[in-house]
Amino acid sequence: MKNRSKESRGTFLVIDDEPDILDAIGRLFKREYDVLTARSVDEAWALIEAYEVQVVMTDQRMPGMSGIDFLVELRETHPHIVRVLFTGYSNIADVIDAINEGHVYRYISKPWKPAELRLFVAQAFEHYRAKRERDQLLLQLQAANEQLEAQNALLSQANQELKMLDRVKSVFMEVVSHELNTPIAIVFGYTFLLRKEVGKELSSVATKALAGIDSSAIRLKNISNRIFQMLDEDGAGATLDLEWVELPKFVDSLRDQLDPFLEKRNQTLEVSIAPGLDQIVADEDKLNDLCLNLLMNAIKFSYDGQAITLDIALQEGDDMISITVQDTGVGIPDEEVSQIFDVFFSTFNSGHHSSGQFEFNKRGIGLGLAVAKRFAEMHGGYIRVDSTEGEGSRFTVCLPREPEQPEVSEVSALPAGRRPGHHAPH
Repeated sequence: MKNRSKESRGTFLVIDDEPDILDAIGRLFKREYDVLTARSVDEAWALIEAYEVQVVMTDQRMPGMSGIDFLVELRETHPHIVRVLFTGYSNIADVIDAINEGHVYRYISKPWKPAELRLFVAQAFEHYRAKRERDQLLLQLQAANEQLEAQNALLSQANQELKMLDRVKSVFMEVVSHELNTPIAIVFGYTFLLRKEVGKELSSVATKALAGIDSSAIRLKNISNRIFQMLDEDGAGATLDLEWVELPKFVDSLRDQLDPFLEKRNQTLEVSIAPGLDQIVADEDKLNDLCLNLLMNAIKFSYDGQAITLDIALQEGDDMISITVQDTGVGIPDEEVSQIFDVFFSTFNSGHHSSGQFEFNKRGIGLGLAVAKRFAEMHGGYIRVDSTEGEGSRFTVCLPREPEQPEVSEVSALPAGRRPGHHAPH
């Protein structure tokens, strides 16, 4: 094992065949460095192998081997050691060549002044420290790059797996939706034929059975339609069919669709529309599906006899509208709030799962809120939820009053300055 100098001192090896020079340099630097001296190249090699040497300074004229030749070999075996040469002016050309080729760090000519030599050696040690720090930083950078490459490889693999899973999900949805439609159509066909064949002579049991078959078929059809919605509107080319939507009529239509389920649960729907807000620009079909999904969820997760509120108001200087659906039902657990808009997310509790439309606390297959979020974003808006488990939920959809889609004639034909909700187009 090599002998190490004290942490605050460097090890300085001087090679010269003149004892007086070695003695003078030793005395000059003994308080600053650990000074090693050698009168020949062989002695120098022995000291280099035994000690952690940082700087070597050798005379050019040495018996058996020139100082430059020695430093050339030293560079091959110990490249981290700073190599310094002292010589006379007679062979300055050889010294310059050695410096240009990187074999020698610097040279100093004889005779030298003590102050000049002190500065010279101090700069050599500073160069050694800077080089070592740079090498260590390069090693750390290399290790960090290797770690980053490994992480990027894992990330790339994960991305590929996600793409594959996403494709599998899409194919699954396509297949399921397609395979559902055929038997659903057959079921509707058979119930129609039965009613036509039997006429009015159906018993109460048969009537109830046919109603149950129709109801189940409708549920399957709704699931299939939601899957198609996600497939059709998830692509980059999905567009909006923007038009003027009269809010009072729109809300009346929602109420007509919801009344059977509200009546089944003995619930009420309380609607509030901001004064003067009678029209907005939107894709009415998508807006209808968005609101229905939120309101049907409110019906499901509210108790019998409770009220559900639908509030349509102005936001952000009248440039945005908010559609808020609020209930005082079961609420959403904190750990589920961040995931409820994900496709196919549900609590997956078999005791609370159903594809029905109005059963209390029954979960669907996790498409309704995903559809609502997608349609809100297509309009340039967003949806958020505030919920407390056991107290109820509030879903708020914020939409621009005039979504940007200039190719739509109904919107682009409006005169400058006309605002939705003030004047209806003729």
